[in-house]
Amino acid sequence: MQQSLRAVIIDDETNAREALTNLLRIICPEVEICGEAKNADQGIELIGKVKPNLVFLDIQMPGKTGFDLLASFEKVDFGVIFTTAYQEYAIRAFRFSAIDYLLKPIDPDELQTAVEKFKSQIGSVNPQQLQILQEHLDPAKSPRLIQRKRNENQRIALPTAEGIHFVQMTDIIQCESLGSYTKFHLVKGPAIVVSRLLKEYEEILDNFYFFRVHQSNIINLEHIKRYVKGDGGQVWMSDNTEIEVSRRRKDEFLALLSDFYVNSGKLK
Repeated sequence: MQQSLRAVIIDDETNAREALTNLLRIICPEVEICGEAKNADQGIELIGKVKPNLVFLDIQMPGKTGFDLLASFEKVDFGVIFTTAYQEYAIRAFRFSAIDYLLKPIDPDELQTAVEKFKSQIGSVNPQQLQILQEHLDPAKSPRLIQRKRNENQRIALPTAEGIHFVQMTDIIQCESLGSYTKFHLVKGPAIVVSRLLKEYEEILDNFYFFRVHQSNIINLEHIKRYVKGDGGQVWMSDNTEIEVSRRRKDEFLALLSDFYVNSGKLK
């Protein structure tokens, strides 16, 4: 017999609450809905009263946001799956923070996956994850408005079997494909291996000075020591590794490299 999960739904849209409740009853009967709330203040009261394991939380609500709700708790000792109508660049923000989310209208398969993931790693949301999510959800940082941002003062959450690692993007030398895994080579400490495809991180890092120079490698332009001309060429990184540049990616890479040096004041 499956153990019941106590959950609450906090969303200002009545239809959204009803739709999610019905989906959970059909797809995830082990999830017991212990209550609903239509705004953050009611949600805070509800959570304090029923002590849920899991909260389905809308981000955008009139008055206080989902972030304001979480900030009201001294300790977030329950799991959170965000439900949101955000599109495009927001998906990048959730991936940066490694926080689970469901886009409205909610897809049944994605709902089931999110609940199963929560059950396999029951725990609370780390405050650093929320901070990273908020930073990247800032509409002013939408990639539609700026092409590339410097890597400084930016962090990314990397989920592994051992836990979540919070890494400064300036400390990432390169990301290497290991089949269905991605290996992060860092300035200090051992490499971090994440169970995600390199393509996912190519999409996440596309708005920064990272570039996929080859099928197997994404490099941080800040760590290039030297570029050697050739058919595609090779780059020497700060850790003395040599990485091949694909011939078909060469022109785009050199254009971005030039842009990086101009914007960073590192013209040679």
